[in-house]
Amino acid sequence: MDLNGPVLPAPDGVESNLDNPPNGNALVIGLTSFLLSISLISILLRLYAKTIYLKNKPNLGDYVILPGVGTYTAGCIFCYRVALTSGFFVHGWDFRLKNLSWFYYNLFLGTQMYLASMIFVKSAILLEWARIFGSGSRRGFRLTCYILATLNAIYYTINISLEVTSCRPRAFYWDKTIPGGRCVYDGPALSLTSALVNLLFDLAILLLPQVTIWRLNMWRRKRIGVSAVFIIGLGACTCAILRIVFGVAYVTNNDYTYLLSPQSILCIAEVTAGILVFAAPAIPKPVVYLVRQAGGSVDPLLRSTKGSASSVDSGTESSQKELYSRKLNNNLYDREIETGRSEISYSAYIIGLDLVFFFFKFQVIQGHLYSIIQQTVFIIFMYDSGFVHRDLKPAVS
Repeated sequence: MDLNGPVLPAPDGVESNLDNPPNGNALVIGLTSFLLSISLISILLRLYAKTIYLKNKPNLGDYVILPGVGTYTAGCIFCYRVALTSGFFVHGWDFRLKNLSWFYYNLFLGTQMYLASMIFVKSAILLEWARIFGSGSRRGFRLTCYILATLNAIYYTINISLEVTSCRPRAFYWDKTIPGGRCVYDGPALSLTSALVNLLFDLAILLLPQVTIWRLNMWRRKRIGVSAVFIIGLGACTCAILRIVFGVAYVTNNDYTYLLSPQSILCIAEVTAGILVFAAPAIPKPVVYLVRQAGGSVDPLLRSTKGSASSVDSGTESSQKELYSRKLNNNLYDREIETGRSEISYSAYIIGLDLVFFFFKFQVIQGHLYSIIQQTVFIIFMYDSGFVHRDLKPAVS
């Protein structure tokens, strides 16, 4: 066994490049940094909104998600370790055999961090859904959220246990040169099964609140706007589906070093989407407040629409505080839910706008053109989502 040789023989007509192989390290580092940044910023904004802006105590979900943010960050660090050494998106015939154990070792640890993140992030989302949508007489919805959160935690705990005990000795998981080593479970098949079950949980979290939302006493256009925030949830489901696609290829193909690379990014993107789904409802008003205080580029637009938007600001200030207060009575429940859904929808255009601005800046659009695009897109989001003119029907008590 030549440890300096390639992991796989090169296909016909292809020459191995072991010294400077083509890779996607820059792409992985860039995407990981971007996803990690928006995740941490969204969590910090939520904590600011709950503890400083609204002066409320954190909810149970706020405590549950913190370990998930820690394991998520650790998983990103393991991706960085691979990208800075052996590399991502490197075909087996361009990958030295001696570097394979380091590659597998970091992905093994990163996988455990991903699975642990799923325990905390999805449980926090379900606890938040139970708090927002399950108050009052909606006991069945609240109970469903608690059951799903419990099943989610049990499943991923079992998955972690299977992963860490799958090989004897454990180091054989990442170092196949250990004499006498063996694996009890089929790693690729276990990974594919995990992706399938993970998709089911993602779909359950995405669809669970929809029935409640569409039963609210709102105009249809407002219901559509409220449901728009779940586009982020669709992103998580998309990542889960793509993981299944690459998982099938992983089972049927032996170019593991290349096929594991997109799955690593998809895992990070999926956890990011989960964190954004959890944090989004709390952060729009504080973000606007901070932008105003900082004298950002949104200030001129907000001043120009002050006349039409003043009624929105005055009407939602006290309602948003009611949304995050635990001391609510049943008579105000329908009104509180309508206001809460408006705040969630408001967060959808904030996040969408940030992404649009990011890609515009990435393409180096500068000067007056960027300013015009920025304000135009902002106005489109405001009017299309119905935030300039509220048209909620009065709640039926």
